Amino acid sequence: MFSRLYYVKYQDPFVYWLLAGAVWLIYVVDRLRDAANEDPELRERHEFHWRHRKIFKVLVAAVAVACLVGFVLGVPVALVWDWPRGFPFSLAALAHALLTHGFIVVFLTACYFVVSQRSGNGMDSVLFKNALAALTFAFGTAIGAHFYTSEGVFAMMGSFEALGFAFLCLMNLNAIDLWEREEIAGEDLEVRDFLLTLPLLIIGFISLLAATFWHDYHKPFYYSMLLASAGLLSLDHFRARLSARLLRVLADVALLLPLPIFWFWFEN
Repeated sequence: MFSRLYYVKYQDPFVYWLLAGAVWLIYVVDRLRDAANEDPELRERHEFHWRHRKIFKVLVAAVAVACLVGFVLGVPVALVWDWPRGFPFSLAALAHALLTHGFIVVFLTACYFVVSQRSGNGMDSVLFKNALAALTFAFGTAIGAHFYTSEGVFAMMGSFEALGFAFLCLMNLNAIDLWEREEIAGEDLEVRDFLLTLPLLIIGFISLLAATFWHDYHKPFYYSMLLASAGLLSLDHFRARLSARLLRVLADVALLLPLPIFWFWFEN
């Protein structure tokens, strides 16, 4: 989606594999860290990762090496010799893009793990961790496409599209945490409207306005945000009929619902 938004006509296949590997690495390392915690609730939640931790540690090392090798071998030769003004200017531009774009993702990832390690399991701490996780994933996803443009990385970080996607990711994480805590408590939490319902309504309304009045080329993205928000709101409405584990899966599915619409719009 971000490749379309940034007018990137060709996206190197290695970027998708690199993104998938990096996300999986962060996810598994975070689960292993939580599983090693003395908190019985965390240990029970990630019992599968803890029971198979030796296998996961081997896989983490293998995937990390594969991502590194894939990145080194996957950087297109054209970026080194032809982008944007030929060698050696192209090499300097490539190094600058790697440093700026890569630093943002590495910095946010490091902040997330530091905060996760030093914070508790209270709602305030969880919300802050969710915000860092959402920003890391959203910017990391967008950077894979924005890397090929001539704009600075801060232009991407301040764009409505990147921040809107980060906000949806945050709502996804908040919804999962709220549903799990409410299932354990046996009742709705008082903060749920402030943390989930109201923000989803706001982002849905803003997306509808953007799709109606803003640039036509970006309309599929705004409609996608509107549909994803509606999906999360629908799940929240029917949460009493579903288990927290199933809701966790469906919350991720809600963010994937717009993809076919987005793809069909641009292909036709």
